[in-house]
This record gives sequence, structure tokens and C-alpha cells, in this order.
Amino acid sequence: MKRTIAALVVLATLGVLAPTVHAAPFTIDHFTQPNTGQAVSVTGIGSAFNTTTGLAGVVGGSRTLQVDVTASAYGQSSSLVVSPASPGALSLGNDSGQVGVGTVTWDANGAGLGGVDITNGSILPIFQATILFSDLNLGFRVDITETAGAGGSTAFWSTNLGSGPSLVNQSLASFTNAGAVDFTKVDKIVLTMSGPLAQDATLDLVEVVPEPVTMSMLGLGGLALLLRRRRA
Repeated sequence: MKRTIAALVVLATLGVLAPTVHAAPFTIDHFTQPNTGQAVSVTGIGSAFNTTTGLAGVVGGSRTLQVDVTASAYGQSSSLVVSPASPGALSLGNDSGQVGVGTVTWDANGAGLGGVDITNGSILPIFQATILFSDLNLGFRVDITETAGAGGSTAFWSTNLGSGPSLVNQSLASFTNAGAVDFTKVDKIVLTMSGPLAQDATLDLVEVVPEPVTMSMLGLGGLALLLRRRRA
């Protein structure tokens, strides 16, 4: 038995034996709930929010939409809208002269997520979202906060995605302050979309997906851990 394990370790390290280790994606929000949709809007300058609870397929069962407008040249409107019709989408809309920031918060309606494992056991988890449409340079930010019991730290990632469709595919390990956050004990997730004057953008499914990992990628330490788990 010891010889077999030793041979497996050698083969995996050399990349000869490379079965793939799988983990299921973790859905944060697919924007298909509620069936009637959800929306919040601001006319002129100001802020507004809306929280909807009892949502299936949404982490924590609730979603808070918030719009903050910092500039309004013509007193028009900015909005953040969930459209549940297939495939489900979240849209930030700014009329002419509007500079509005859209924020989505998942925290079980203020109660906190209670320490969910957004990695689903994945070794190299990736935050993923698909931008279906953006007419201007879209500012995109994600903040992930662990439970107070785990330390209460927040990791974040922020970028300018530019215009047009795009795929957000960012390793959680690359988030700023990732080393201080336990992604298996998450209490709050916040997504922020922003941009220049009259920014419009639409995205769909937001989730954490596993990076396909082979035994050869894991190396000696990873394979030894897997073998110990299998024996247990």
C-alpha cells in the first residue's frame, strides 16, 4: 500500500497522472427571482434602496439594491433593475446627464450570511460574472467580508472593464487583502457598478466557480492531503 501511494505521488508530481479534481459552483445570484422583478430608482441627485426577501437561488435569500446619484445635469433618473425573464439580468441605467452608482448587497437582509463557504471546497475559486452590455467604461467592484468570528476582514477587487460585453473571471486569491479573509466563512458580499455620465450596463449570473485542478497541479502536498481525506 505504501509503495502504491509513493508511486502515485511521483506520477502526479511528474504530471503523468492527472485526474481532474472537481467542485460545484457557488451561486451568489442568478437574478431570476422574484418573478415580478425588483427595481430602485432616483430622480435628480440622491439615494434610494430596496430590499427583497424570500428569494430562491440567492445567497442569504435576500437582495438589496441601492442607487446613489452624485450628478444630475437635467434632473432625470438613474435606476438599478432586476429582470427575471430568462436568463435573468441586473441592469444599471442612467439617463442623460445622470451619474449614478448601483450597489447590490447580499447579507440576508442585514442579518449576515452566517459564515457561508462561497468556495464550495474549491482549491482555486474564481469570482465570475458576465457583462452582457456596457455602453461606456464600466467600473466594477466586489467586496467580500468574513464573519466577525473569523475576524471581520474584507477583501475586494476593483477594475475598469471598459465598454462592450466582457467576462469577469477573477481568482479570489488575487483580491486585495485576500490573505486576511476566510472565504469559507463569508458574512456579506457587495457588488458595485459605476461609470461616467449616462453609464448603462447589464450583467447576468454572479457566482464563484472552481478552477479545474489536476493532481499534477496540486503537487506533493495537495495529493497527500487528498489521500488523507480519502482514507478518512
